[in-house]
Amino acid sequence: MDWPRLDPLDEDYLLKAYRSRRWGTRSPFVEEFEREFARYHGAKHAVAVTGGTAGLMLAYLAAGVKPGDKVAVPAYTFIATASAAVVWRAVPLFVDVDPQTLNMDPSDLDRVVEKHEDVKLVVPVHFAGIPAEMDEILKIARVHDASVVEDAAQAHGSAYRGRRVGAIGDAGVFSFQLSKLMAAGEGGIVLTNRYDLYEAVWSLHHVGRRFEGEWYEHVRIGWNFRMTEFQAAVLLSQLKRLDNVISTLERNWRIVVEGLERVDGVEVFRPPKHVDWNFYFTYVKLPKAVEYGLGLKLKFVKMVRERGVNILEGYVKPLYKQPALRDPYWSLPSEFYGKLYLKNTEEACASVAWLPHYELLTEDEARLEKIVGAVKEAAREVLS
Repeated sequence: MDWPRLDPLDEDYLLKAYRSRRWGTRSPFVEEFEREFARYHGAKHAVAVTGGTAGLMLAYLAAGVKPGDKVAVPAYTFIATASAAVVWRAVPLFVDVDPQTLNMDPSDLDRVVEKHEDVKLVVPVHFAGIPAEMDEILKIARVHDASVVEDAAQAHGSAYRGRRVGAIGDAGVFSFQLSKLMAAGEGGIVLTNRYDLYEAVWSLHHVGRRFEGEWYEHVRIGWNFRMTEFQAAVLLSQLKRLDNVISTLERNWRIVVEGLERVDGVEVFRPPKHVDWNFYFTYVKLPKAVEYGLGLKLKFVKMVRERGVNILEGYVKPLYKQPALRDPYWSLPSEFYGKLYLKNTEEACASVAWLPHYELLTEDEARLEKIVGAVKEAAREVLS
């Protein structure tokens, strides 16, 4: 995997951070990166943290999640969306996804919150950079007096109806883990337009300190979830070229999708009208795998890889089937989870694979043709 890409500006910023010897708490690159990332996404406030999971944990806690509270999350997402609630002894409630976006389906969210009137928090995921349908989700959440935290781990720069995601709800969380569009090995950031949430997240990530407070004064229980100066230096450099990266992805995505739309037995997803941009993953669906089972998808993925193209099998089981949620230590309703069957989520797990963004970040059109050809040959072989 030729990712992340190296850039001289990254090295220059890293060297500046190194030579400054200011490697510790709340250093200049961290604070500049927070300001610039918030500005880019149209948010008032930002707190850079150790990772996306830590960001979700802090955002949930700052939003008032307590033991026993219900948190609505999509069933097709990375486990952190749910586990960040579980660590606070809250209970995830799983919502089915829209089959065209694989994001939280507002109509199913409405069903879930009507059935469980005590939902404290709703967490839409902008999966693969496709913004969730935030207007409808916010409307449903507000009727039930629930907060909304956007899981924007894969949505750097993604826009919903003219607004970049991350501060459309009460807060939003991005990840900078190695595979992300902006990558620093690890790292995350919490955005918000609410000062009360900003103050709480800042304090929680900074061992419970307060703005302008004494160093050894701690006003709440908190942790050291601070981003390092070296991570912030790399990310500030990457942010400066994010628009160019997005432009390359958009151009190449269109070429690949137009090619894949002519491949028999394969479906590709085009973003809905409310999406101004996304191209983090390109979804490749084998409809026959819904009937024949997961093995068909896994065989297809293996064959594409054998042809020299990176492709990911994606999620192979819904979150409510993860063994971790059956651990008795957490006292979750495992019997309830065991009875769940969310049709669109189950079908996506069985049939959808992902072409990652780093496959499309190329200036070589022959590489794009190779991607289409590999998918076509693999599909023909497994479906024959």
